Amino acid sequence: MEATSSGLLQAGAEAHRVWESILSQSATGELIGMMNFASLVDLYENADDKIEALEHAAREKAHARSFQRLGKEMGLCVTMNVNAPYWKRIRSAFVKSAGRGDFTACLIIQELMLESFAVSMYGAVGRVAPGRLGKAYKTIAAEETDHLEHAIELLGEIFERDPAALQQKVAGVHEDVMSVLAEMIARVDIRGDCELCGKTCIKPSLPEVSLDIVQLRGGALNLYLKSLDRVGLPGEETLQWITRLPV
Repeated sequence: MEATSSGLLQAGAEAHRVWESILSQSATGELIGMMNFASLVDLYENADDKIEALEHAAREKAHARSFQRLGKEMGLCVTMNVNAPYWKRIRSAFVKSAGRGDFTACLIIQELMLESFAVSMYGAVGRVAPGRLGKAYKTIAAEETDHLEHAIELLGEIFERDPAALQQKVAGVHEDVMSVLAEMIARVDIRGDCELCGKTCIKPSLPEVSLDIVQLRGGALNLYLKSLDRVGLPGEETLQWITRLPV
C-alpha cells in the first residue's frame, strides 16, 4: 500500500481504532457540510449563486469520499453517520436557520464555525498522519481555508453596515452551535456516546497517534476567535463567549 498506510501498518490496534474514529468524524462532518451547502441553494435568487452553492456541496462530498476511500485502502472502517448525536444537532441548527431564510446565520454556522474547526483540526491531523493520509488532510485543510476566508470577508462587510446586529446574531448562533462543537471536543463526553468511536471514546487514546484533545480544542477555538476578530467583533466580548463553553 506504499506510503498510504506504511505508518499505520506498524501501529497497534488502539491506534488503528483512533484513525478509524478520526476519519469517521471527518467524513461525517464533510457530509454535513455537503447537506448544508445544498440547503443554501433555495436561499439564493441568483442563478450563479445557486450554482456556486452546489459546487461547494460537491466539493464537500468529494472530501467525504476521499476520507472514505483512504480508510478503505488502509483497511480501516470509516463510518459516515449524519444522525450521530452531535452532528445531528449541528445540522438541525443549520436547518432551523435555513428554514427562516436567514442566510447570514447559515454562513456563520457552515463557513465560519464549522470551517474554523475543520481547518484547525485537519491541519493538526495532517502534521502527524502518515503518508498519503497526512497529505490528504493538509490538502483538504487548505481548501476549507477558502471557505473560511470567504465567510470572514462577507461577514466583515455585514459588520461594517450594522455592527450591533451582526454581533447579536453571531452570539445567538454561538449558543446554538459552538456549544455543541465544544461538547464534541470536551475532554469527557458530556452527553454520552458520539456514535462514531466504537465501543469507547477515543479521546484518551489520541496520544497513540501523537494528538491531544486539549491541544486540538485549543487550536480550534483559537482560530475561531481570530476569525471573529478579523470580522470585527470585539475581542473582550467574544472571549467571554468562549469561557462559557463546556469544557
